[in-house]
Amino acid sequence: MERKSLSGRTIRVSATIALALALGHASARAEDEPPPVGVPVLGPRTAAPPSARFTEVQTSRFTFHGFSDVTMTGSRIRPDGEAAHDQGAFSLGKLDLYASSTLSPNLFFMGEGMLKLDAGGDTRVDLEQIYVRYSWSDQLQLAAGRTYTALGYWNENYQHGAFLQPTVERPEALKFEDDGGILPVHSVGLELSGETHPDQWSLRLVGNVANGRGPRRDQVQGTTDANNFKAFGAKLTASTGGPQRVDLGPMFYRDRIPADPAVPERMGEIDEQITGGHFHYGDQSVQAVAELYVMRHEDLASGAAYKHKITHAVLTWKTAHNASPYLAWERTDLQPGDPYFGPDDLSLTRSTSGMRWDVSSNNVVKLEYRHDHRPTEDRDAVLVQTAFTF
Repeated sequence: MERKSLSGRTIRVSATIALALALGHASARAEDEPPPVGVPVLGPRTAAPPSARFTEVQTSRFTFHGFSDVTMTGSRIRPDGEAAHDQGAFSLGKLDLYASSTLSPNLFFMGEGMLKLDAGGDTRVDLEQIYVRYSWSDQLQLAAGRTYTALGYWNENYQHGAFLQPTVERPEALKFEDDGGILPVHSVGLELSGETHPDQWSLRLVGNVANGRGPRRDQVQGTTDANNFKAFGAKLTASTGGPQRVDLGPMFYRDRIPADPAVPERMGEIDEQITGGHFHYGDQSVQAVAELYVMRHEDLASGAAYKHKITHAVLTWKTAHNASPYLAWERTDLQPGDPYFGPDDLSLTRSTSGMRWDVSSNNVVKLEYRHDHRPTEDRDAVLVQTAFTF
């Protein structure tokens, strides 16, 4: 990526911070407003319905809030055939800023921008989501803009902000596109959704029609589409209410990934199909989430097909003193040779255990141990994170 000049970067970051402070001042005046829009308690304490992407408060015309975190990591890396070595680092998390507004009883706006450091230490500004949503009823809502793809439970309920999620990081495959994730977690286009409540179950359907992936998987096409094939995704969730909540259902995603002339192996387009399912259980003490994705790529130039499987699960339970232990497991099984993935994209098995302390309603501290196994190395890591919202 081309480096920006110091003056240009400084102006851009300063302008963003100035805007954030101005918005925060406007929000601070509304002292009697309900809790910020978009900060549902989605950690190990409560079960949030899939439809609660953001709690839209009709009495609040405008709300501004954000998330960030600081993480300390110590790792021991054991490459195959080489001596083990240690690494340790402090990591400054992203400063994630949300602004939302109920423009009218049937019209809602959400914008999300992010300040983060790249590998070279330079500050980047990313637009993560921006959309306007029209709500005619619970059964019919239409959003236009950049949204989260209808993949499963995690991508809809644990968005940006480590404060919301039970673990220190997202599952590896569900990391954001520019962080190395392999699933299309963002979409730019239209999102149609609706929910019905027959008997004791509710049914929610979310569908996306969007530009689809770019030639490289870190690209979310926001201003154009490199081919005429639009991505299509749909997710159905059946949910029960009450103190013991269950959410489960299937998903489907289809796209045609454009060719990348800059890469000799990518002269042809790639058909992509993702099928999967999600499960969530939650009560006052226990939260459990499990998801499965099967990704199939077909290289239209060579005719070769590749199949990848992604599985992850996390279990948390509440104990005394605002502490919540958790266990997590994930497996990303990548078939070698897929031209859409690089040589560093390897299968991964990760086992995680940890403890989350809710220090206050705006701050959590997590202590986590995890073991990673890849074909070329094993890695053990201890992580300590403080995550907060405002």
